[in-house]
Amino acid sequence: MAEYCQAMTIVAETITPERLDALLTDQSIPLVHRALWQLLWESEIRILDLLSLSVAEVDPDSRRIVRPAPGFPVELSERATELLTPLLDGRTEGPLFVAGQQRTRALSWEEAVRTAKGHGHAIHAFRTGGKQHRRRAA
Repeated sequence: MAEYCQAMTIVAETITPERLDALLTDQSIPLVHRALWQLLWESEIRILDLLSLSVAEVDPDSRRIVRPAPGFPVELSERATELLTPLLDGRTEGPLFVAGQQRTRALSWEEAVRTAKGHGHAIHAFRTGGKQHRRRAA
């Protein structure tokens, strides 16, 4: 029974601003993941909501994500806008976070989790780290 309880322990992992910066500037990490991590860090948007964003919901000129849902519009930082703009790549429709050779299919939850884990973090750690950073800065 003790082994089972230990396995179920949830650790509140976070990412420091320094670690986030290192990940976001690492050109070996695909841009789609770096942009996702930045949005998780700076917004209150849940990962599944981010993964379901369409190109039409992002306005880089006004630096906003607009969606007819609670919690929107969302103001984007300069860094988020810089990371998102190449993802738009002149597209006017389709998923914002695209994957695959042809960049035509939406990035999946599994791919997002696997890539974050491959760089030493749980995907939720980006959002948790951002929340803690904003609380300390307030």
